[in-house]
Amino acid sequence: MKDIFPIFLLGSGRSGTTLLMKILNSVDDIMLYGEHGGFLKQIAESYFLNFTDYEIKKRFINEVEPDLVFTKKYEYNMGYPWLHWYGKDTIKRNYKKFVESFFNPDKLSKRVFWGFKEIRYGIGDQVLEMLIDLYPNARFVLIARDPVDVIASQLVMGKWGDLNNIVKNWASQNDHMLKFYSKNKENCFLIKYEEMISKDSDKLNHLFEWLGFEISAKQFNVLDIKKGIWKKSREDGKPHRAMFNKWQTRKIVSKTKIWKNVQ
Repeated sequence: MKDIFPIFLLGSGRSGTTLLMKILNSVDDIMLYGEHGGFLKQIAESYFLNFTDYEIKKRFINEVEPDLVFTKKYEYNMGYPWLHWYGKDTIKRNYKKFVESFFNPDKLSKRVFWGFKEIRYGIGDQVLEMLIDLYPNARFVLIARDPVDVIASQLVMGKWGDLNNIVKNWASQNDHMLKFYSKNKENCFLIKYEEMISKDSDKLNHLFEWLGFEISAKQFNVLDIKKGIWKKSREDGKPHRAMFNKWQTRKIVSKTKIWKNVQ
């Protein structure tokens, strides 16, 4: 098997992350786990604390053998409260072990292209930045969908709050992902939901080519599944975005202008 790399699938809720996850998981050598509540937000905060806090950073320059610290603990010069043995290399290695203990477990006997999909990252956190720092060879698959459709779908599900809060979070999250994409283009693939489900688009083929896998009918069969996760249909058969009047639609569009930058 070729070199293994992690795959992180990210997007806002109701943007097609579950469908794309199912498509990717239909490949024999890919195992993407699902949502996990976004607990890596706190982990990323603690990770970067080691490299940004002045008192911590200035003492994590070099690593020494643990036994050496133990035998010379009374000779420690930098201040007893900061007695430690580990440095930057160990910090990175231990955080990688922590992440992989959940998403690339040793108990999985087969070596696979591992990762996860999550809809909670990119709003006031540094999870993407931590992951690229830990895994320079990682692939980030970022999915975006027309915000009017996303916001309407989130409102129907009733789990994301009121309209203003949903619009604000969508703009913040997708702006974060676009900025991350612009800084890490070699590691990122940006796909629109509308392109993914279109039979006239080659975007899904391009994604698989970028990942280094051959696409087959098996993947396109997933697209033919009619019933989506938590799907709710309107009685009149119209799309959920029909709930908005023209003024509400204009307001959403005006506050989600970054959608136009999604190429």
